[in-house]
Amino acid sequence: MLHSLLVLALPTVLCSSSGSGAASAPEASPPAAAFAAPRARTDSLEAAYASGQTWAAFYAGVNRRRELWISNWTNARVAPDILERASAVGPWRILVITEPGCSDSANSIPYIAKLVEETSGLELRLVNSTAGRPWMEAHRTTDGRAATPTILILDDKYRIRGCWIEQPVKLQAFWLPVVARGTMSEEVVKKMTWYAEDEGRETLREFVEVLEGAHSGNVICPGLR
Repeated sequence: MLHSLLVLALPTVLCSSSGSGAASAPEASPPAAAFAAPRARTDSLEAAYASGQTWAAFYAGVNRRRELWISNWTNARVAPDILERASAVGPWRILVITEPGCSDSANSIPYIAKLVEETSGLELRLVNSTAGRPWMEAHRTTDGRAATPTILILDDKYRIRGCWIEQPVKLQAFWLPVVARGTMSEEVVKKMTWYAEDEGRETLREFVEVLEGAHSGNVICPGLR
């Protein structure tokens, strides 16, 4: 029932950023106090990571789509096989570029945060799209948008060893044609219903594949040369 109420209440927007190839205007950012920008934009991943919030700090300050964030975090469960696979391929630093108002972020990041919480060797920090702009632009969606969430896997020297962008592939198969048609407002309930029914399973499955690719050297990350 809670998921149904949330689906019907959500506004229709993309979690994408303006720029070359962007499909729509970006979602409005929350007030600065909720998820403050760094004092200056930096092109250093080490500096961006150091400026990031822990999951606990970010979660405590979320003030957009708060019920959805709370619901997904509270109900998040990591399957034993996913946990075992993630535990076998660390350690990694995980840098999440997000905005609290982004529906794709609210439907994916709580599950990834739960995986990190339960996996030794994984560490998570979150920055907003101001701090993360260079990497959002460099690692775009398959239809050419810079988007949140953009999630980077970093090694001990802050080099990118993998990334996961915006939403699961199975959802993209449905949603990207909707974006291309410009019919998001008519079909957003289907998207949110997909997320509610999936309960993070596809997000976690894909994310662990990215971790495994980072570990093996078979890097999974669009735009990485």
